[in-house]
Parts: sequence; structure tokens; C-alpha cells
Amino acid sequence: MAVDVEDLWLQAIDAQNENDRDEMCRISDEIIAAEPEHPDAWWMRANLELPAQGMPTLREASRCLRACRKVVEYDPENRRAWWRGGQILVEELGMLEESLAWWQKRREVSPTDPEPLIEQVAILADLGQYAIAAERLSQLWAEGMDAMEHSQLMRTARLHGTVRKAAEREKSMIFKPWEKDHPGWKDIEFQRRRKPASEQITFLMLAGPIVMIEVMLWNSLEFSGSTWLPMITGFLLVIATVLIGVKWSKSLTMRLNRPAYNVIRATDIEMSSGKVCFPDDWRPQKLYQTLLKYRTTAFQERLEKVVQSAEPMPKNWKPNIPDLTTVDLIFIEEE
Repeated sequence: MAVDVEDLWLQAIDAQNENDRDEMCRISDEIIAAEPEHPDAWWMRANLELPAQGMPTLREASRCLRACRKVVEYDPENRRAWWRGGQILVEELGMLEESLAWWQKRREVSPTDPEPLIEQVAILADLGQYAIAAERLSQLWAEGMDAMEHSQLMRTARLHGTVRKAAEREKSMIFKPWEKDHPGWKDIEFQRRRKPASEQITFLMLAGPIVMIEVMLWNSLEFSGSTWLPMITGFLLVIATVLIGVKWSKSLTMRLNRPAYNVIRATDIEMSSGKVCFPDDWRPQKLYQTLLKYRTTAFQERLEKVVQSAEPMPKNWKPNIPDLTTVDLIFIEEE
């Protein structure tokens, strides 16, 4: 007897409304078996592959990505599936080069959508490819591009600041983990036994003593006449010190944490390439282990497999950047 896919799908929706994951799994599998090109069933399956609570394992993330690939194959306009697949590739699997190709396929489906461009810029920055990232940023203002949402504008502004600052630095300062003699390795070696610096602690160490000295000096001064004037001026002085302290502490913390950023870059490159470049005797050290705890469960599991494979990175290795210009719009700069 032929399977009524539409009736099954209605049953799947009822199960979804009742939050019955077991029944949703059973029905979606039955739908896919009867109609392999059913995008909605694959999308339901993609969400079911992820745990209801907590972070997915490597197996769960891989199965979710497989289902997302099926969704966008049969329904290229499903933006949620594109986003979920991109998120899995970057955050859970660490496959940065593959994620660039993923978002390029999305661009080919919808060339005027700013989301894939923003994601590509973020990935290129993670890979240290700031020159290419700057080129991608310019495409966001090409004629014909869709308007960005507020959250996208904010993220683009942050990325622009990151790329601009990187462009101002010397090329030798941009850490390239695939180069064994890069100076960035010495920064890691010097800091590898320490935890990353905390911006809050740096702020307290910088601004705290200054504020205390200001309060003590202000109390020692004698003001004749007005009672409110010393209170208001003292308050404004403390506020100014705090604001300046926040700026200084942020800048100093970023400098102190340069080795930490280098460790993150190195592990990203290892995950993306599937080859190791990080010294094995540095992995048990405090800096590496502290940063590893911030990674997702799937990321840690896959990184462990990469490390166990112990396949060294070739001397001439470079990030495999796909052609990202296939659907570029013509950029017209306003006069």
C-alpha cells in the first residue's frame, strides 16, 4: 500500500506540537524513506539530530550537517538550514575552509543576501586572511545588495574594525601557524604556562589604585562655601578615571592575550586542515587547556582525533580559499 506522505507530515507536525521527539523521529524517517526529496522532513530530522539540551557530540553535529545538506539541496531558499549548516561547520566541526564554500553556495542561490558575505568575512578573519576579508566587506555596499538588519550592521562594524586594525599592523605581526619559524610561536612559548589575562582583573589593577588615591586626595582638600561642588566634581573625576581605565584595560588585555589569540588561530588551522602544527608538549600547559574548555564538545572531540592522527602540516601549506567572486555584484563607490 502506498504511503500517504501528506498525512504523515500532518502527524509529524502534531508530534512536534506535543514535543514528542521520539514520534517525530519515527515519522520523519518514514517520510524520508517514502519521499527522499522531502525538504521539510529533512529539516525536522536536522533539528532532531541535536540534543534538546546541551551541546551536541561530534556524531550528532555531523548527522545534523548531513541533514542540512539535504535540506538546501531540495529547498535552496531555506535560510535556517543554511545558517544551521554554517554554524555546525564553524563552531562544532571547525571546518573553516569548507564553510567558506558552504556560504559561497548560499551566495549563488541569493547573491543579494548580506548574511553569507558577513559569515565569509568572519571566517576569513579567523584564518588570518585579512586582505581577502577587506575585499569581501566592500561587496556588502555594492549596488543591489539587500539592506542589512541592525544585528548584521553591528557585526559588520566589529568585523570592519578587526580587519582595519589588522591591515594597519605589519604583515609579520599576523600569526600564520603553518609557518614554524613565525614569531607568534615565541609569544605562545613565553605565555604557555599561564591562563589568559582577564579584562576585569586588569581593570581593577589599573583603575582601582588610581580611584582610591583620587578619593583620598579629594577628601584631604578643603572646600569653602559650597557643599555640592566638591561632591559633583569628585564624582565626575572618578567617572572619567573609570572610563579611561576601561579603555586602557581593554587595550592592555588584548596585548597580553596575543599568545591566547595565537593558540586559537593555531587550533582553528589544525581543525580546518586536519593536520597538526601545535607542539605536543605545549598542549597539556595551562594556556592551551584553559582555551580548550571554551570550545564546544564536538569541536574538542574532532580536535582530539586530529591530534591523534598526528599528520604534520606540510611546509608549503596554505589555506585553501575557494573562488569567492563568482557572483560578485558591481561595486559603485559614491562620489
